[in-house]
Amino acid sequence: MSRKLQLNLTELDHTRSTKVTDQYRDTKYLIVGKWGLISDTFSIYSISGEVVATVRQQSLGMTPKFDLYYLDQFVGSSVIHFTMHYTTIFINGINWLVTGNQEKQTYQIVHGRNRIATIKSYSQSDQVIRIMDIDDTNHEPLVLAIASILNHPSLAHASRLKLGVLDKAPVKPKLQGDNVQTIHNK
Repeated sequence: MSRKLQLNLTELDHTRSTKVTDQYRDTKYLIVGKWGLISDTFSIYSISGEVVATVRQQSLGMTPKFDLYYLDQFVGSSVIHFTMHYTTIFINGINWLVTGNQEKQTYQIVHGRNRIATIKSYSQSDQVIRIMDIDDTNHEPLVLAIASILNHPSLAHASRLKLGVLDKAPVKPKLQGDNVQTIHNK
């Protein structure tokens, strides 16, 4: 079962926490944490308050290393490679490959030939919103952990993103009785 989740990167950068909502604006997760030093973490909490995933920074520099944990079990480490505009992250242990464009903030996560998720960032007013289309709800906490890695300052800090480069937030249908109306996010 697939689901779309969204988080506010600008809020995460400024307050070190943000809620993760689904397409119906129901809160599903909470992300809390910070970057900067070795052993700094981002934790993903379920709506019931338990930690379902954690990403911990293991090294500093231009290509920092991260360890991912799911339900307190180590699942893998990141190996990051990036060029001028493109990023590749391999999560060994679960063999997920994250590829994407840093400038446009669009990413795809695959395992072999199977798509796990796509991650896209949009501008909405003066905010950067990241939308994840995840193919299996069991993968959501780890995809959110990876989305947190993509927010690391060495990869693309939200305050450095050019909002003009990002697409505008997609138009969402609003159900009203039997009619479907389209509203624009402003």
